[in-house]
Amino acid sequence: MTALARHSRFIAILSAGLLLRVLLAFVLYPKQGFSSDMQLFAGWATTLARVGPGAFYATATGADYPPGYMYILWLLGSAPAAALPLLLKMPAILADLGIAAVLYWAARRWLGQRAGLIAAALYLFIPVTWYDSALWGQVDAVGALLLIASLVLLIERKSEAAIALAVLAILVKPQEAIGLVVVLPVVVRRHLIESGSRRRLVTSAFAGAAALVLPLVPFDIGGVAGLLRLFQTDADRYSVLTANAFNIWALVGGTPLAQIIGGSGGSWTADSLAIGGTTAFIVGASALAAVGLVVAGGLLVRDGRVPILLGFAIVAFAFYAVPTRVHERYLFPFFTAGALLAAEFVAASAGYLIVGLLNAVNLHAILGAPLSVGAGVAGLGRGGGPGAIRGGGGLGGLGGFGTQIASIRLPFADLARSEMIVALVALGQTAALVALLVAWCVLVIRPRPIARAAEAPYVAWRPSSTS
Repeated sequence: MTALARHSRFIAILSAGLLLRVLLAFVLYPKQGFSSDMQLFAGWATTLARVGPGAFYATATGADYPPGYMYILWLLGSAPAAALPLLLKMPAILADLGIAAVLYWAARRWLGQRAGLIAAALYLFIPVTWYDSALWGQVDAVGALLLIASLVLLIERKSEAAIALAVLAILVKPQEAIGLVVVLPVVVRRHLIESGSRRRLVTSAFAGAAALVLPLVPFDIGGVAGLLRLFQTDADRYSVLTANAFNIWALVGGTPLAQIIGGSGGSWTADSLAIGGTTAFIVGASALAAVGLVVAGGLLVRDGRVPILLGFAIVAFAFYAVPTRVHERYLFPFFTAGALLAAEFVAASAGYLIVGLLNAVNLHAILGAPLSVGAGVAGLGRGGGPGAIRGGGGLGGLGGFGTQIASIRLPFADLARSEMIVALVALGQTAALVALLVAWCVLVIRPRPIARAAEAPYVAWRPSSTS
């Protein structure tokens, strides 16, 4: 049997996923999406083509992304002006296909052909993924591709490559730093706590440092110190309870997001809101840190395929559900590792589909029509206050792309914004995180037999010698 015949069903699934995205992005909604994001991407692309990376941050309008994705926009910037609005969705669409290929390869290797097909199909057809790339025009799939590839390499015990890809993901979007919460403790456990090679710890550190420093060199960002300043500026820009994420913070405050998003509008509530003698920001940040410590501590005790994937799924979910200042798309990385877990466990597959539906409602509510709610607290920047900038107003220096990229309109946006729906989505997603944490505690506490040395490096459970 030829290689093509062996993988014919996967090729069919991949082709169907591509066809769906092509129809949405280029036939049904051409040159449409979340217009403020796409207009900025177009402006950055043309600026890179004109001045190059050495003067980009000093020249570009609202350039608040790190250099990782700028390399892709640099390539797109040379395209004809008429073609660029169409091409902007291609990197994320191709990244979707890349993620599906990684999921298929990994699940097929670890669990068999059927699991590989399930994992790829779940990811490609769950609405969240094609909403983000083919409708919205965002690029979350690019960073997510690097993260899931990093996790697969980590499970395969390729520490240096795993760290390098995890760091590169941060240079696409800073929120992808969640990957290090999983990668670092596993590498430390294997090469420091256990009797592994200490040299691998050093080489892994060098790989991570190179992946961080080298991509910054052509850009006028000011090296690692400038990158950290960019991250801090981004984090401080939206000092609000929630920047349109339907998490538990959407139900908090005198005028919570759940009340105003579907009504006459208003401003996001500041996360300086007093809660129990402290602020909402401190509560959310502390809760996120606690989840991260629980996961990292568990991985210092036991690693393997399931702990690594579940640990990442928890951290990715917590980053969306727990802290303040979160946007609606921040749950996206969960759907990569989640697809692998769903291909193995029936309960995980049911949870994956439910969470996918809930998060798709959140995306639909924000994308489907202009909003009258936005940033009355923090300064209005990229992606903030969608209703105020969805038509591209106020975004100068974009070379006329504001007239070429239109805001998308979708049915039932008002229903998705109703207070009852927002509350159900927020409570449902919070319950899903609690279920994941319960599963994690059971995983860490429950003793497992010690993996035999003859077993493959991707065994489901790899307990410590003291378990």
